[in-house]
Amino acid sequence: MKKPTILYGLIVILFFLTIRLSGQTVSTFLTGNGLNGPDGFALDAGQNLYVANWGGGSGTTILRITPDTLVTPFDSTSDAPDGLAFDQSGNLYVSNYNSGIIHKITTAGAKIVFATGLINPSALAFDTAGNLYVSNHGSTTVSKITPDGMVTTFANGFSKPLGLVFDPQGNLYVSNYSTGIVHKVLPDGTTSVFATVPNGQTSRIQYLVRGQSGNFYLPSYGHHKIYRITSTGEVSVYAGTGVPGSTNGSLDSAQFNGPNSIALTNLGDLYVSEYNANRIRKITGVELPTGHSDNLHGSPVNSEMMRIWPNPFTSITHIYVKTEQQGELQMEIHDYSGKMVYLMPFNQFKAGNYDISFDGSSLPPGTYLCRLVFKNRQLLNKKMIRL
Repeated sequence: MKKPTILYGLIVILFFLTIRLSGQTVSTFLTGNGLNGPDGFALDAGQNLYVANWGGGSGTTILRITPDTLVTPFDSTSDAPDGLAFDQSGNLYVSNYNSGIIHKITTAGAKIVFATGLINPSALAFDTAGNLYVSNHGSTTVSKITPDGMVTTFANGFSKPLGLVFDPQGNLYVSNYSTGIVHKVLPDGTTSVFATVPNGQTSRIQYLVRGQSGNFYLPSYGHHKIYRITSTGEVSVYAGTGVPGSTNGSLDSAQFNGPNSIALTNLGDLYVSEYNANRIRKITGVELPTGHSDNLHGSPVNSEMMRIWPNPFTSITHIYVKTEQQGELQMEIHDYSGKMVYLMPFNQFKAGNYDISFDGSSLPPGTYLCRLVFKNRQLLNKKMIRL
């Protein structure tokens, strides 16, 4: 591949752009292979998928699944594991539905009790301060657990609360299994109705994710559909005919069978678990997850920005980078499987604006991820589409 050229001193108007592919398709990622009533999802930094086998309340295992579908047992001593979440240090937290215990599994493999006294705890979500939030599915509350394990009630008035997700402003969104209502909870605990799924009492809405665009994605176990909710609360069907089944293909022709958990990868793909079928589906090219342009260790860095234009491109595209700090910066390009196909190291980049002319003519047509790494910290990911 030709070496890109760098033009110094170019003043560029920079902004973030999320590309949504027009060719989004549904495929089967994994069926069976140890799945037993799959429920909560979590993705680690390597984009390995962790799946809680709730198993109708009798499951005990958590599986680890690589992007190329290699399945290994991660834990086998949980009590109906439900929600999963990683903290900033890579420790995995597990909600045990039956016992009301939250376990912490450290990066060294130690399993310890983090908190007790929850009521059928389900989804888990961290705020930027490291506090863990838990939906008490057997109650009407969402609990807040401090990093030292102190449990308090954060908000009340829900109806079998389940999914949890934060927006960048620190507002928490809570899906209600019994009513089809998604509530918005301000940082002070004030609660309001954000969105309502049609025929909500039969929808049995599940876990929530939020994309970088501000859209939310929400599986409906009862309707066998995936709903999309805009940042203003408008609800529409994103995928699924509503007829239970296993058909793959386009969003409007695909069938799901009891979808419940959901996760967005750093390539913008959406994983969906199907409780009834012991199956995981994959929707390609949805959008990047919320906050994916931030430092992965949880401390947003706003001084480095990136724009790719044109995007999609046929051969030449430009990668505009702005940095207000001096330091070692490099750019990586990964294919859709996660394999690095190009590495452009920069040593001791000076503060300034840069226009990097990139010749991608030797890349096969497809979707790629352009990743900016500054001082050994992954900061930004931008989707690139080679036509």
